[in-house]
Amino acid sequence: MALFVLILLLATMSAPVRSAGGHGSVFVTTLPPGATVWMDGSYMGETPLFVDGLDGGRHSMTLTHSGWQPQSTGIDVTVGRVTAVSAVLTANQPTHTNNAKGVLSVRGANGARVFVDGVAMQEPYESQPVKSGDHILLVVRGNDRATRSIRIYPGTTTTVSLAPRSALTTGGEGEDMLAALADYVPANDFTVSGDEITVHYKGIELECAVGSRTYLLNGKPGTLSVAPAMVGDKPYLPMSLLTRITTQVKSATH
Repeated sequence: MALFVLILLLATMSAPVRSAGGHGSVFVTTLPPGATVWMDGSYMGETPLFVDGLDGGRHSMTLTHSGWQPQSTGIDVTVGRVTAVSAVLTANQPTHTNNAKGVLSVRGANGARVFVDGVAMQEPYESQPVKSGDHILLVVRGNDRATRSIRIYPGTTTTVSLAPRSALTTGGEGEDMLAALADYVPANDFTVSGDEITVHYKGIELECAVGSRTYLLNGKPGTLSVAPAMVGDKPYLPMSLLTRITTQVKSATH
């Protein structure tokens, strides 16, 4: 089950804004959008939101959204500057959470077949209801195949834009594919603790983490082209790494 945490990125923009009497500004964005913003106990509006004319110094901010847990934090307003605040809200956990759905839109998939967790999507690939949580997106265009992990939020549209050809090329992730670890390593030989994935299999020791491209294989560090992901309770690793593991196991047994 995916865990969502509040992320606050407080950054001061380089260009000053007009101010008078020692005022600054705040620009607030949230995922999902439409959260209600309260500053020092006063209602300000809904995200995305620009709030101007704030006194410099420390302020309290609370974000609320139906179906999501309220979040409160302190922010520092700098005179003559815009402070950017970006927050990822944590979804409530009602008894029907497993049935909560979001919307997936895949753009640029003309002529391709698109699969979510191995199940083919029906064209058009935009505005498809998908169960909230983490999933594996597979795009097949001719002999080209590309995968990546995606996260669907309840009541929110997640948009994936594809490159003109087959690759999902954000950071080169389309050059490798994700596959289920259990298809290559027995379930008793790997463990998942939070985001940490550990493999002890026939002399192979692997340490990696969901969302991270770094790993340790038999104590040697390496970098992946695509990060491991979780779909439900199943870890998915890049094919390049899984192939390397199986190759080393075969070499050790001969």
